[in-house]
Amino acid sequence: MINHVSLISCAASLPDRQLNILRKNDKKTIFSINDDHLPERRSLWRLDKKESITRLMVNCLSKALYQVNMNVNQLDCIIISLVWPKNILYEEVIDFVQQLNITCPVIPVSLGTAGGMTALELGWNQFSNPACKRVAVLAACNYVHWFAAENPINSLLSDGAACAILSYDSGISLVYSKTIQTYDYERLIFINNYVQETIGLGSSIISKLPTTIFNSCYQLCRDAGKDINDIRYFHIYDPIYWVSEVSAKILQVSQDRILTIFNKYGSLGPAQNFFALIELNACSDIFSDDLFILFGFGPFATSTSFLLSWKKIPTVIDFISI
Repeated sequence: MINHVSLISCAASLPDRQLNILRKNDKKTIFSINDDHLPERRSLWRLDKKESITRLMVNCLSKALYQVNMNVNQLDCIIISLVWPKNILYEEVIDFVQQLNITCPVIPVSLGTAGGMTALELGWNQFSNPACKRVAVLAACNYVHWFAAENPINSLLSDGAACAILSYDSGISLVYSKTIQTYDYERLIFINNYVQETIGLGSSIISKLPTTIFNSCYQLCRDAGKDINDIRYFHIYDPIYWVSEVSAKILQVSQDRILTIFNKYGSLGPAQNFFALIELNACSDIFSDDLFILFGFGPFATSTSFLLSWKKIPTVIDFISI
């Protein structure tokens, strides 16, 4: 692992179109377990057009740079994870680069919901080049538009983007990362312009995710020379309401150490871990040098967990009218 690299700024953007879902109207999906645990009310955030994700990406990068008195010309590299791009050429990324007149290398990542932590890992690895001093990592999600309107999974999904700036300056220290495979899960398929879930996808995630969480977090701690009890907070990617409870049980920690943001933001794919980091900044019981874990996950792809050491940094979540 490369030492002395920190996350010094984090910004996120959401469309200002908020949808509130009441418990009585909540839809059962293939991922549902126990409706008794449904929240009374939760929020989703939606773009009217999937192409508008570029606007959110531009905004969160600009805000993340502004918070540390930087501009885009000072970046040595940008890593972008997007679920899902319009096509393999990443037209959204091309638009993003053109709007900001970016001249540094831009590396796209396509690993579904796992892509945010993968992008962070790739961003960290850029510092193996001595010439690299500043990297931006973006994760964006416009996958609501890839599911048919009548698909109940839509009731879980939000659109949004987040950006983290990495450098050798003081900030949240990147301590260790660990990636494991999730090839044994059922995969999503694409039919007639929409993503379709296979029959076994829901049961596959419900039955296998606890073991993936356990293996990822425990192997991360073991390799970093830490104990699971050394961790102050965990954010386990939570695309549905029951993940925090399952995580606490499998990790054998109290549930108040599992940060969940699903009720507030919905599932934000690869961007969700960065939104959780911003939420941590508002917690009154996390202090400098406390350790925390961000767990990213994608079925039939990878799971990447990050061990980080806390420090207060500038953060913001913007709500953009589009």
